[in-house]
Amino acid sequence: MATPYSALAVANYFLDLAKAKGIGLDPMKLQKLIYFAHGWHLALYDGAPLIDEQIQAWDYGPVVSSVYHEFKKFGARPIDQLGTDFDLAKDEIVTPRIALHDKQTIALLDKIWEVYGRYTGVQLSNLTHETGSPWAQIRNENKVLRSVGIPDEVIRKDFEAKKGA
Repeated sequence: MATPYSALAVANYFLDLAKAKGIGLDPMKLQKLIYFAHGWHLALYDGAPLIDEQIQAWDYGPVVSSVYHEFKKFGARPIDQLGTDFDLAKDEIVTPRIALHDKQTIALLDKIWEVYGRYTGVQLSNLTHETGSPWAQIRNENKVLRSVGIPDEVIRKDFEAKKGA
């Protein structure tokens, strides 16, 4: 099993795709694309996570906290820069990326873009809010908490059910 990527590496891949296609990508849509990519990765690759961070069930939908904080300054506007992180080992700011030799992950992310990229952030958000979705399950169980993690196993089971549908 490959080591999961930072969520910012996945975000940057989608930002590069959007830029290459001349399409604006706002923070909400980016969050949802990462959620769908992670979910399908869990379902297709025996529960192996795509990202190294737990997705949170916030009031308004599933959120990857690091991606939220990196791009929140854009509000509802298209993001015009890649995400960066600080690499302690190198003592420098880096731009996380998907490894070019990782054809399996690149193929999955390209397919996610092909299937979900045509939708707006609001439309994708509506899909994540469907009755019985992992977000809805966790929010219903934790109504008083602003943020609570969505276990990968809950996400995996949901996407495996979609795979069989």
